Amino acid sequence: MFLQRAWWLVLTHVSMQITVCLPTGNSVQDYAYIIPESPVIQNGSQIEASCILTDTYAKESGVNADQIFWTLKGNRIPKDNVITVNKTVSNVTLTISTVGLGLLTCNVQHNEDQVSTVFGIQVKTGLPPEKPKNLTCISYYNQNWTCSWDPGKDTYLPTDYYFHSSIIRGNNDLHKLPAGVNNSYTILYPSINYYVMSTIWVKANNSLGDVKSDQIQMDPINVIKPNPPEITSIEQVPGMSTVLHVIWKNPVLPLIFPLKYNLRYKIVHAKDWTQVPPEDTKSFRNSFVVQKLMPFNAYNFIIRCSQVNDNSYWSNWSSEKIGMTPESVPTGRPHIWSTIQNLQYPNRRIHIMWKELDKSDANGIILEYQLKIKQKNSLKINTTDLEYSIVLSQLGCEISLIASNSVGSSPEATLIIPGTWETELPPVFNVNAYPQDARLMVEWEPPKSTNVVSSYIIEWCEVFTNDLCRGPLYWQQEQKTVKKTFLKDHIMPFKRYRIAIYALYSGRPGAPRSKLAYLQQERPVNGPSVHLKHVGKKEVELMWKEIPVNEQRGFITHYTIFYKSGNSNESSIVVKPEQQEFVLKSLKGNTLYVVRVMASTVKGGTNSSEVNFTTSNFEKGEIEAIVVPICLCFLLITMVVTLLCFKNRHLIKTYVWPNVPDPANSKIVDWSSRNGNLTKNNLGPKDPMNLDGFISDVTIIEAEADDKYSSNEDEIKQLSSLKKEKSTSGEHSSGIGGSSCMSSPRQSVSDSDSESAQNTTSTVQYSTVLVSDNGYKRQQPSAQVFSRSESTQPLLENEEISDEHSYGNFGSSSTEVKRQYFKQNCQIKEPSLNEEPSLNELPSIEGEVMGDIDEGGSHRLGQMEVSNQNSEGSCPAIEEFSSNDNQTVVKLDLLGFSRCLETDQQSYMPQGVKHNSYMPQSK
Repeated sequence: MFLQRAWWLVLTHVSMQITVCLPTGNSVQDYAYIIPESPVIQNGSQIEASCILTDTYAKESGVNADQIFWTLKGNRIPKDNVITVNKTVSNVTLTISTVGLGLLTCNVQHNEDQVSTVFGIQVKTGLPPEKPKNLTCISYYNQNWTCSWDPGKDTYLPTDYYFHSSIIRGNNDLHKLPAGVNNSYTILYPSINYYVMSTIWVKANNSLGDVKSDQIQMDPINVIKPNPPEITSIEQVPGMSTVLHVIWKNPVLPLIFPLKYNLRYKIVHAKDWTQVPPEDTKSFRNSFVVQKLMPFNAYNFIIRCSQVNDNSYWSNWSSEKIGMTPESVPTGRPHIWSTIQNLQYPNRRIHIMWKELDKSDANGIILEYQLKIKQKNSLKINTTDLEYSIVLSQLGCEISLIASNSVGSSPEATLIIPGTWETELPPVFNVNAYPQDARLMVEWEPPKSTNVVSSYIIEWCEVFTNDLCRGPLYWQQEQKTVKKTFLKDHIMPFKRYRIAIYALYSGRPGAPRSKLAYLQQERPVNGPSVHLKHVGKKEVELMWKEIPVNEQRGFITHYTIFYKSGNSNESSIVVKPEQQEFVLKSLKGNTLYVVRVMASTVKGGTNSSEVNFTTSNFEKGEIEAIVVPICLCFLLITMVVTLLCFKNRHLIKTYVWPNVPDPANSKIVDWSSRNGNLTKNNLGPKDPMNLDGFISDVTIIEAEADDKYSSNEDEIKQLSSLKKEKSTSGEHSSGIGGSSCMSSPRQSVSDSDSESAQNTTSTVQYSTVLVSDNGYKRQQPSAQVFSRSESTQPLLENEEISDEHSYGNFGSSSTEVKRQYFKQNCQIKEPSLNEEPSLNELPSIEGEVMGDIDEGGSHRLGQMEVSNQNSEGSCPAIEEFSSNDNQTVVKLDLLGFSRCLETDQQSYMPQGVKHNSYMPQSK
């Protein structure tokens, strides 16, 4: 190593001296150069290079070797690998571990920002060639001789290969391979020397070295690879449906070149080939009879040949040739099955189905089927169809089927349809279905029965709604030894199928066992349709419809309910797949919620559309709890009020519905002491008024005495004298009712009311005396009329108002005043023509009226005694009023009772009335 480094330094010094003597120019070499120039090194080895600055460049630029740094493929080499020899020389040592070309540059760092590349070289890294191995040669007779070998790994460097052949020692034929070819070489005919041993080898050479392969010796005739034979025809052998005769043409070879053959065949479209035993074709020939074939099947045949020598090459396989075996008698039984549809008793429809025989069982073209149905009578049907329907009774029946071709008929297949009352035979167990290798696998366990199972029937159909089949029914039959199988056809992904398995007991089916399955599942097409069944205050009942089966595309594993209110976080609840209703609880009242339901399969879920709802303000029953008690209380109050009203109905009737007599039935008796005639009771408004008459009205009113006002002694005396005079006034009675008009006051209409008031009221009589001017002054009234009213009719509202306007309010009464009959003067003493009547000569009216007659023609009344009915009262004061129509009105006020009388009550007051009529007086 030391000597090598010393030699490197000497070489660098010599190069520097030579460089000084070289002329300079404007190229990069004027600045520096690198030794060695464009080196080629083996991958993984070290390289040493020197960058030498020229003296001119160093002086002009003011740089030295300390400012030099190196880069390889753009990557800066660490300073540890760089050595500065002197001011103008910098050496670098590095190991290159990558193959190919790489740029090694020498650079000068002038300052922090300025860098100059002064020189660069290409470094080639590669591998030396490997020794060629596995040298072999093949001779195509009268065509070429081709040798091939294994060149080994790529050298990443230009490498030349040479093919050497020598027949005589020392006489070599050298053949250089074309560029880009490194593993084979071909010598064309006629340069091939047959029946002569030749020595051959291969040599490889590049910049890092050369190598040659091992030498081999061979005769081109011994390495011949023959062309494949050509099959010319395949013929049937008469009377033999399982034999074919294959004929071929051998390739052109030397006569002394013996051949052996390989012959293969298979059914058309089959994958596996069957080879004729090699010992049957190890001798030279041009045909062969193939046996044990299947009748009525097409076969492909291929053949190849080789020299009998074991070390020779086999030819390529020939082109395929198809041959057809003849028909034969069918060997397999047809597969038969049926479905039953119950009709109106006692009939049922039997739909019989069968499948075409496999080619391996049919052994030809099936021309027709012979169907036999045995129940009470036998029925034979010849048909080319694969199904037949018939209506039979509920009895059991036996169905047999035979398939026939041009050669013969197949064995008979039997199916037994049990009667409706017969017990079903045992079913299979543990039916399962699952996808496998893009097909649907079905497996089951045999029934636990002593009966012998002859075969199994597997039927399936696409499910649409409620796990019911609406489309066609598919089925297949399996042998009794089979416990699992693939469904052969009509299976699509994302479709639900109902698979049923029947065990056949000598043609009679047992009870079925079914299973739902998918070949491939996916998330549902649509989500469920969500509805609100009930919305409460704190809960809501959701209801959703099941997704149609054809949109589910898989088994629903669960439902997920998502709901939220406003900006709150979304909550979710997982529900079992069989549920289609759910109640969300613990909600807030009067709150808007958004809810959706996601239906999920094993592949994912699909959401429904969102449903908005607002919870109620009140819980169910809260409104009823408020309204019902209120209604009950109202009803109770109504009942109590009704009972109270019923109990006090006489009081209500008195104040609300008083006993109002009919005025049309009032009786007024008018009579004249002179003529003795009576007037009509009910006078019309058009009857003429007697202006000369003299009418006196007396109203009897019972009033409660006011204890507040005590009578003085004079008043008591006056009342006593009135009582005394009353007892002696029988001679003035009118003869009506046995008393005079001003006798004891008549009682009210209601006796009971009168009796109840006897102890608390005193009778006060008001009298009004109306005298016409002519009658009074002259004492010659044209008619003297006295009237008494027998009516209990209260005064009407309009009459009272009109009377008020005419006469004013002449009195008042208390609430305890009782309504009494009107009493009128019934007798008036008629004065003589020349006699001036005096007040004392007026008829007695149960009291003595004291007064004067003033100039206006009115009487000033003094005192009048009033009878008392078992009670003490105040005597009335009598006042005089002027009235219209030349009448005199006298008003008697109850002494001491004015404060006891209420102003809102009506009473019968003294009033002026016209002839043959009466006027009501309002209070």
